[in-house]
Order: sequence, then C-alpha cells, then structure tokens
Amino acid sequence: MRGFHRAALAAVTVVAALTAMSAPTATALPQAAAAPADCPRGYFCGYKNANFRNLAFKFRDCYLQEIPDGLNGGGSWYNNQSRGTQARMYNKDKKLIYTTPGAPSSDASGDWGPVWYVDAC
Repeated sequence: MRGFHRAALAAVTVVAALTAMSAPTATALPQAAAAPADCPRGYFCGYKNANFRNLAFKFRDCYLQEIPDGLNGGGSWYNNQSRGTQARMYNKDKKLIYTTPGAPSSDASGDWGPVWYVDAC
C-alpha cells in the first residue's frame, strides 16, 4: 500500500472513513523553509522518511504518476515547483484526496499510506 494522507486535507473525515485510519496530525506549511538540496527547483519531491530524508521520487510533469512501491507509512514531501503551483495526491482508485498549498510548500511529517498517485501540477 502506498500514499500520503495529511491533516490539512479538507475532506479528512471522508478520507479517514475510506482508509479506516485515524486523522493524522501533520500540517503542511504554506510557505516552506529552504528546499532540500536533493529537490531541484521545478519539482515535487517525495521522501520515504520524515524531515526530507531518503528521496523516493521527484516529479515535474503534469500528469498522474504512480509513486514508488515501499511508501506505505510515514514520510515527507516538498513542493519546489513554480510559485503557487499545487500538486495533487490520489488514492488507489485515482480519486483526489489532497491538494498541496501552492509552492513553495512542504510537510516534514506525514503518512504515505493512502496515496498511490501524484500529479505534480
């Protein structure tokens, strides 16, 4: 199972019911600190571990992309795309479950459990 579920999700109650998980406590930062060195400008980066450690993927193209296997628990992400660009996260049924704040934005701690796909923009 793969995915990233976040507290800032507007429909957290719906997602929690769909995933049978309790609501997470992570909160995205609308204005993120400096980008991690391994997340180049123009990319949405996903990390296997919290605090932007162990880069798992970096996407920049605007289409639904499957995230790598093995992202089934905690992790983090950094949206280092053009200012204001929002990434979207989808579950295994390709239903939208979360839209990030506009770039630059990030979440240093979260749960990839319910997320299977990301559209970087």
